[in-house]
Amino acid sequence: MRDFEDKVHPRHTALLVVDMQNDYCHPDGALAGYGVNVSSSEEMVPKLSALIEAARAAEANVIFVRTTHNEWTESAARKAMPLFQGMSPCQAGSWGAEFFGVSPEPDDLIVTKHRYSSFVNTSLDLNLRSLGTRTLIVTGTATNVCVDCTARDAFQRDYFVVVTSDCTSTSDEQLQKDTLANLEFFYAEVAASEKVIQAWTTLQ
Repeated sequence: MRDFEDKVHPRHTALLVVDMQNDYCHPDGALAGYGVNVSSSEEMVPKLSALIEAARAAEANVIFVRTTHNEWTESAARKAMPLFQGMSPCQAGSWGAEFFGVSPEPDDLIVTKHRYSSFVNTSLDLNLRSLGTRTLIVTGTATNVCVDCTARDAFQRDYFVVVTSDCTSTSDEQLQKDTLANLEFFYAEVAASEKVIQAWTTLQ
């Protein structure tokens, strides 16, 4: 594509909001209870909210991706991981699985996943191709886990990928920087949300 404005043009761009849920982001959620620092998720909500509103105003598609788990999705391999021996976040129908800070509107798509990547055993790829999507702007949490896996899988499905530097979050500042650096080298363009908003404003 010729330039950034073309890459994120609303007619072929979707904004993904990944795992902004209480158990991952709220100070009373499961991750915080396990000792994980979730403060960056709350801190980036205002910028994420502004980006979502800008996407709607530009008529880009907005997709909320959420994780849920129940006895049918908790595999032996997953249970064997040390983190999940101490907790089981985002149980279907629980407070922990509810959206945090931002929430979908009636015209937004909601995709439910059961693994880190938003593409694994979900309808996301079908939805995106049905909409004629070429570019994904990936936001949400955690940058080094579900955002990272989603961005990698998107690139390997031949989407243009933009990962927002200030609308993604994880538990540690250095981990955030390192993950974004790796994504930028191999899989995605990393950009601040203001750059995306400015591109959409220019087109209006």
